[in-house]
Amino acid sequence: MHRPLLMLGLLSSLWTGVALAQPAGVLAKVKSEGTLKVCYAQTTPDAFKDTKSGQWSGVFVDLTNELAAWMKVKVEPVEVTFATVILALNRGDCDLFGASLLYNAPRAMEIDYIIPFAAKGMNAVIAAGNPKHFSRPEDFNQDGVTLAAVAGSRDYEVAKRIFPKAKLIALNTPTDIQLFETVRRGDADAAFANGITIRWWLKAPDHEWATVAFKDDFSTQPNGWAIRYGDPAWKDFLDSFARFALANDRAKELYESYLGRDAGPK
Repeated sequence: MHRPLLMLGLLSSLWTGVALAQPAGVLAKVKSEGTLKVCYAQTTPDAFKDTKSGQWSGVFVDLTNELAAWMKVKVEPVEVTFATVILALNRGDCDLFGASLLYNAPRAMEIDYIIPFAAKGMNAVIAAGNPKHFSRPEDFNQDGVTLAAVAGSRDYEVAKRIFPKAKLIALNTPTDIQLFETVRRGDADAAFANGITIRWWLKAPDHEWATVAFKDDFSTQPNGWAIRYGDPAWKDFLDSFARFALANDRAKELYESYLGRDAGPK
């Protein structure tokens, strides 16, 4: 055999070996195994778990279940916190973060965002009567004000960045609802969450001691799913589903459905 042809044959074999050695992407794995492992962190009304049954519900849980039903695969939920989302995804605990993940640049440097389904702004729970006389978000940025947010959340990142003069408490709580108790106890003057969560929570009974800080939310950011970097086929597939959901206003319909219920979580 001529030397050039021999070299070409060797290179072809090498490339074939490399191609065969490439790990299967998530899409191929899910199709083969019939199971989609989904990480959820509790945030209402996007993804929340019934304490008795362990059943997950919410806007983004419904979107995930719609995708899984269409794919004809089952969902295996994996509970995480917002402080461990990046770690859980990157070490392979799940194939998808299926709860509502709000965009920020530090987080986007570590994990890959899918096309967002919606956008949500921040707001805060404060004591009824507004004893500190907060009238605009800038009023939080002063000495003598204590703020609370869930560790690892968009709200913590934003508060730390734009309210540097205030004291900021990071809580490793599994649910955003537990965060609001810091205001009731007097540990914090305001507790941050997205405006949708706060307004839904305020609909439940026994929350007359609290109110939403502002009529209009601030620091609005897109929210959606996230995956590990390095799997373009999986990202393309999920982006296509997100475009379908956007074209049919699925997230909007689901938010209206949950917010239209008689009361938020207790």
